Amino acid sequence: MISTTQAKHEPRIIEQVASLVGNYVYLLVDPTSNEPFYVGKGSGSRMLAHGLEAEALTAKTDEPDAEHSRKIQRIQSIRQQGFEPQIWILRYGMGNEYTAVEAAAIDLLISFRLASPQPTGPLEAGDQLTNARREANSGHGIRTLDSLIAEFAAPELGVETGPLLLITLKNWQDEPLDTPGGSMRRGHGFKAAWFNRENLIAEMDQVADSVRCWWKISQERVERDQIHHVVAVHRGVTRALFEIVPGTWESDGGRRGFQVKPILEGELFERVIGPYGHRTPRKLRGDQSTFNYWVPATGN
Repeated sequence: MISTTQAKHEPRIIEQVASLVGNYVYLLVDPTSNEPFYVGKGSGSRMLAHGLEAEALTAKTDEPDAEHSRKIQRIQSIRQQGFEPQIWILRYGMGNEYTAVEAAAIDLLISFRLASPQPTGPLEAGDQLTNARREANSGHGIRTLDSLIAEFAAPELGVETGPLLLITLKNWQDEPLDTPGGSMRRGHGFKAAWFNRENLIAEMDQVADSVRCWWKISQERVERDQIHHVVAVHRGVTRALFEIVPGTWESDGGRRGFQVKPILEGELFERVIGPYGHRTPRKLRGDQSTFNYWVPATGN
């Protein structure tokens, strides 16, 4: 995962991220305690002018001197311990309502005492509320700034790479279900926590369960095109690579599934995943397909 200190030296990426986020509200989180200590608002133009340092995302004129001083002292204290504050983007792509969103977030956080232990990433305490997450498909919900930067740093997936089976994962849903081999999976999709590479690796078994069943895939075509690997894709970026275990195909009501083994290193991993993932071509309007046969001869 690319860090904010790396990203500030890449103007092209900063410009792209700034154009995406527009007006935003963000949290600064202390990585030593996983507690938010500041809520602020800013704009993409300020991000473009000042880089991605935590202290520069809000204009000094937008906060009282005493508040600004307390924020800087907390940031310096974190850095003295060898860490950097985490930047979580609460909402982005907004108009003038971003001031009201900032105020609501501040009111909420100063009204309720945070319980321990704290989540290490956005949306990791999903069982705390009885209602589901809103704006699941808007794409402007809470996430870390690092994850946005990494998406823009992702190079395109080369058409010469393959053959591959690309599986698009939507947002995570809890839904216990039998999987090939007789095991039970907890749910399917892509968790916000998996934007953090360490979290994704730690829960690679759940990523595997999401990609390996159940799809209306042609086993005949997979075998004809000599496709031996399947890739988890989320938000148009490759996230994880797996090898299809031969002889493990199963059927379930016209849908197909198989068992997989994760690939975490090697030449193919670098060409398909690498440090940032690789960006897949944008789908045509109306294309709701979940999987894609990525074959070098055609690129799709």
